[in-house]
Amino acid sequence: MKKLLISALLLCSGALSYAQLNVASIEQVTLPEGVQANMATISPDGSFVVLSRQDVSGLHKLDLSSSQLTTISENGSTFGLQISADGQTVVYREKSFKKRLSYVTLKSTNLSTGKTKTLVKATRNLQGFDVVGSQVLSVNKGKVSTKSLDGSKTVAAPVASIQNGALYVTFNGQSTNISPQGTQNQSYLWPSISPDGTKVLYYLARHGAYVCNLDGSNPVALGEIRAPKWYDDATVVGMNDYDDSENIISSKIVAIGVDASNYQELTNDASLATYPTVSADGSKISYTTPAGELYIINITK
Repeated sequence: MKKLLISALLLCSGALSYAQLNVASIEQVTLPEGVQANMATISPDGSFVVLSRQDVSGLHKLDLSSSQLTTISENGSTFGLQISADGQTVVYREKSFKKRLSYVTLKSTNLSTGKTKTLVKATRNLQGFDVVGSQVLSVNKGKVSTKSLDGSKTVAAPVASIQNGALYVTFNGQSTNISPQGTQNQSYLWPSISPDGTKVLYYLARHGAYVCNLDGSNPVALGEIRAPKWYDDATVVGMNDYDDSENIISSKIVAIGVDASNYQELTNDASLATYPTVSADGSKISYTTPAGELYIINITK
């Protein structure tokens, strides 16, 4: 397998220690009348979420203290949506169709000014994107584009993406197929880079979640954890769900160390907890339910 020459990022800084997460409380968020949440992403400071609704399309900001709902985009998607570190900008995909073909445009909206920018024009080849600090790195047709959200100087960083079901890492303009389990009859999903930029988290269909090095080496199986997200450099959260081929019948939010140790269930059977996201300081984890409810898990360390 072709290896990425990113030796500096592959240096091991010692064993990462996953401390057990302490669930202080789980709170159901009061949604505006008639609103049912589909999926939601919590802001870095945990003060708001950006959600999609079950009954209408688009993206909406929900302030968690006032329950005020503000529309961000009429056609935006929560798939892969990210919020800048300062909480000011939302970066998201918008889908469109032309001659029955599906296209994706990458956009950003400043929540203070309401100004929307097009970061990547409509394309059929947007493999993925990441928001690192105040910059957006997008991979389109195997090439990376870096754009600053606040005018600051851009810095090189690795980006994980999917192309034709295979797992890629792009760094310094070079995209490499790292697919640790190969590509034959395999489908990789939900890729992301760890906060410290040294590991890749991904889900392999029919197998479960994994963490590996940037070059695809040393894959560690984390078990059947879908929609995995980084909690911190040592910890992953996700959903452990079961269905009857039509409906989800059981789903819990779980946490696990990147070495596959200290598996922990953060929710119980009281609700069907799905699609978690984490605030930057790790104090809050949001999740939604198939019934359209929104919950916040409050974590103390």
